[in-house]
Amino acid sequence: MIFERILGVMAAVVISAAQVIYVFNCLHRKVTPSVLSWSGWAFLMGTSLVSQIVHKGWQWSMTGIASSAVGCMTIAVVAWLSGNFAFRRSDLGFLVAGLGCVGVYVVSDNPWITTVFAIIADGLLGIPTIVKAYRQPASERSVAWLLGVVSSTLALIICFGHDIIYMLFPVYLVLFNGTMAVLTWGRGGTGKAMVS
Repeated sequence: MIFERILGVMAAVVISAAQVIYVFNCLHRKVTPSVLSWSGWAFLMGTSLVSQIVHKGWQWSMTGIASSAVGCMTIAVVAWLSGNFAFRRSDLGFLVAGLGCVGVYVVSDNPWITTVFAIIADGLLGIPTIVKAYRQPASERSVAWLLGVVSSTLALIICFGHDIIYMLFPVYLVLFNGTMAVLTWGRGGTGKAMVS
């Protein structure tokens, strides 16, 4: 149990570091976050997390996802309050998906349905980011993808021997962040790397 706590805290610290870097980049106007995207991500992860806690109980593998959900909302709020944010109509999909996830949970009262919906919605909404990373690797190059892989891998280690539902989001995040890391760091793309 102490081993799980240590890995859980490490996972939270790693993903939080990535988000703190992003917040500082926002405050220094190096990035312009979409308030709708970051809020939507917070709702997707947060609702999935709450549904699992309510129905299955807390597990230390959730600390990274909990930190990520809080971090996403923090980024949205900091961007809004600093006046450095983007508001694109295309980003409404993120907010709609996030709020839809809340609706799915309220209607279904089922952590499996809620978590699977959240992962599918996040994955579909992430397709433009993957396409952009493929076409312009330097534009999406960020240490955050690497830190996301590390954090999710730590969460997966904790999941062994526990209910499989706890593995769903970390597996997805390893795959998504890993894909982004390979596309942006592993292809030898040109251009200046942005640490965000």
